[in-house]
Amino acid sequence: MIELRFSGWFQTRLATDPDPYDEPRGVSGYVHAYAGEPDLDRIIHLQRPEFTRTFSPPIGVTLDQVLQDGERLPEHPLLGAALDLLGTPVFEGRNGVIADDGLEPIYPFIIQISKGSFRLSRSIVPSDPAYPYPEYLAGGVEGAPDEIRDATGITDLTAVWRRRRTQLQSALNSLDEPDRTAARERLAFLDAQLRAQGGGTARFFLARMRYEYELSSAVTMTDPDGWLPDIDTGANRPGWPCRFWLGGWDADVLCGFARGTITIDAEPPAINSFGDIARSTDRRP
Repeated sequence: MIELRFSGWFQTRLATDPDPYDEPRGVSGYVHAYAGEPDLDRIIHLQRPEFTRTFSPPIGVTLDQVLQDGERLPEHPLLGAALDLLGTPVFEGRNGVIADDGLEPIYPFIIQISKGSFRLSRSIVPSDPAYPYPEYLAGGVEGAPDEIRDATGITDLTAVWRRRRTQLQSALNSLDEPDRTAARERLAFLDAQLRAQGGGTARFFLARMRYEYELSSAVTMTDPDGWLPDIDTGANRPGWPCRFWLGGWDADVLCGFARGTITIDAEPPAINSFGDIARSTDRRP
């Protein structure tokens, strides 16, 4: 059994309630595309996207631990490999039409791990290809302050925002348009959030959404150096549990933190086993 553990910052630029899920600029929700920024595209980027706001954390989810039969392999060549999602994945809640807040599925979900000439990819196989969402639902929102502080190294997001506000204000006069207008819009957002009772959107930082998926498609692998020699790629290959959480949401830079594990060639447990957490019903149009 091989465990691939991953972590890192991701970006997703998406409209928030009460805006429609596909609103490209942001009108009534707290997320807006500022002057000169590209439209909100909803895509979950686990690797560096074409656009990031200044002072964002470095975007990139990577393998930080490899274990075989429970033993850490500190010299394994896959350490530092990039973990990505292929096929422009999004949170597919659609303002509650498909899933309620906190239950939004990630669709599509096609994992790829890459480093040098190594490539490994596998995805979920939905039971109903015409309506794949039930297998993709999240397990709800939960507070996880200790885990998120430990994962991100950030103990107080508002302190980060105050420092970032000072950096933006200092850079303002040196910026050309439309970047100067965008910086003013961003400063206004930070000022409003820092004044807000209860911390404004900073309160989202210590919450997370949990996912438990089973990767059961055909395995696609290029491994010229035999880094993972024991993977079963036969016709009756077992599914691979993929458990992870997304949290640490920073509403200024539209980034969050991901941490999880892919378990290869293990007997998979029941998927989406979230106990008594309420789940969305089938909302097939």
